[in-house]
Amino acid sequence: MHVIDAHIHTEGLSSYDLRLLALTGVRTIISFFKPYYRFSHVVSYKDRIERFLRVERSRVESVGIKTYLAIGISPTSGLRDPFSLIEYLESYLKYDVVVGIGESGLTDYNDPLQLETLKLQMELARRFRKPVFVDLPEENKKHALKRVEKLLDEVGLDVSFVVLTNITPLLALDLGDSGYWLSFSLYPEKPFVETLPENILRGDFPIDRVLLTSNLDAYSLDPLILPKALYELEVRGHYLPMLKKVMVENPKRLFGI
Repeated sequence: MHVIDAHIHTEGLSSYDLRLLALTGVRTIISFFKPYYRFSHVVSYKDRIERFLRVERSRVESVGIKTYLAIGISPTSGLRDPFSLIEYLESYLKYDVVVGIGESGLTDYNDPLQLETLKLQMELARRFRKPVFVDLPEENKKHALKRVEKLLDEVGLDVSFVVLTNITPLLALDLGDSGYWLSFSLYPEKPFVETLPENILRGDFPIDRVLLTSNLDAYSLDPLILPKALYELEVRGHYLPMLKKVMVENPKRLFGI
């Protein structure tokens, strides 16, 4: 079965890594722009995004992987004036190949600049009707989510366009049928990762709004973490249509691809 990795950072992967992914069944990806260091000036950030859009997609597709892109303003970017990037992002969100906004989110839910930057990206998601990936901080996720919900109310963005990332199974259970998309990543490894795929397939979470992704980046040690997880699930006899829903059908529906 050819699967979709709906959240991956290909700039940190070699051509050899990418070819391995293609050979093991990952034939479509959503590659997310990710700044690996802090930017002080908007021009530098624009230059990196430009390279990502014009070079990275061609590099990945050269090994046979259909590539879509997501761009945004990361809370770790350190930009002094992120607002001047909005018009720039608008110009690229018009293209079909750019299917999502991210990474965005909060590392400090009390930071006014981060909150305003996230709000602006939510407005882009509402206008362009493309999903926005909202990364929650490592600590106090519930408090951060309350800030996110307040911003959604102010913008008027439906939760069906919001993908929550860096979440735990316990938080996902608390959310219940709230309408958010829930993106679970196999990397970086956390205590719950080993049993996560089985929790998803058991129906612990709303299966129609769940993504299982690699979240691979430059610091990943195993580029095959997602296809290996799929293999293990198949060997254990899990229902193939359920695997297809999480790794193929849900991403297609979310991104409209």
